[in-house]
Amino acid sequence: MSEYILVSTTERYRTVTDNPNLEKVADYEYYFFGKKRTTFSICRILSQDARILIQGISEVFDDNSIPIKVFPKFETTEEIEKEIYELDMDEESKILKV
Repeated sequence: MSEYILVSTTERYRTVTDNPNLEKVADYEYYFFGKKRTTFSICRILSQDARILIQGISEVFDDNSIPIKVFPKFETTEEIEKEIYELDMDEESKILKV
C-alpha cells in the first residue's frame, strides 16, 4: 500500500519535490484575497529513507534536509485533498488544482 505526504512552497521557502524517493502526484495553489500564498504538493513516498529538502527563497537560511519520518503520512490522496480544500472557504480564499 502506498503512503503520501503533503508539502508546501511559499514565497519564503521552496520544498524540493524533484527527489528519487518521491513521486509528485498533484499540485494545488492557494490564493488569499487574489494573491497566491502557497503551492501544496501531494507526493507518493517511494522509499522510507527519503529526506525532504527545504530551501530559502526570500529568507536566507541554510538548506534544511528533513527525514520523511517526521511528516504526517496519509493512505490516500483523497485524505490530503480533503485537508487542502478546508482552506477553500469563501470568495477570499481559493484552492486551484494545477
